[in-house]
Amino acid sequence: MKRGNIVFAIFCMILSIVVIVISAGYPKAAAYGTGVPGPGLWPMIVAIILFAVSAKLLFKSFKNQIANTEVVFLSPGTKRVYISMLILILYVAILETVGFLLSSLILLFGFIQWFAKLKLWQTATISIVTTLIIYCVFRFLLNVPVDFGIIAL
Repeated sequence: MKRGNIVFAIFCMILSIVVIVISAGYPKAAAYGTGVPGPGLWPMIVAIILFAVSAKLLFKSFKNQIANTEVVFLSPGTKRVYISMLILILYVAILETVGFLLSSLILLFGFIQWFAKLKLWQTATISIVTTLIIYCVFRFLLNVPVDFGIIAL
């Protein structure tokens, strides 16, 4: 596990540096004349956070603060993680076709039911409210056009 942490931390640090370099080339706020941050702001913030977390993991791995435990790749917990990753990949693949609202609603409903096992009305309420809040933030606050997919027909 220790060797895996070191390799993963170095990989994430390199990835974050690449994202920072690419994001630095994006147009700045002055190019838009609106005072709104440019499109490189959020990728750069996420990359800086990724770099900091990776550096901490690397430091702790070298200081032997992380136990060198065996990693089990097919335990019930890891199978759920693999299935979740596949579902997220499917979500991204169908997002443009199905649309943000419908696919996000289905994804949230499924994940909440699968992990939290709430009552159906609670799951539906949380899914609808969360999806609408995310939609409103992107559509009205950040002025990002959100595709409706098949609903727009």
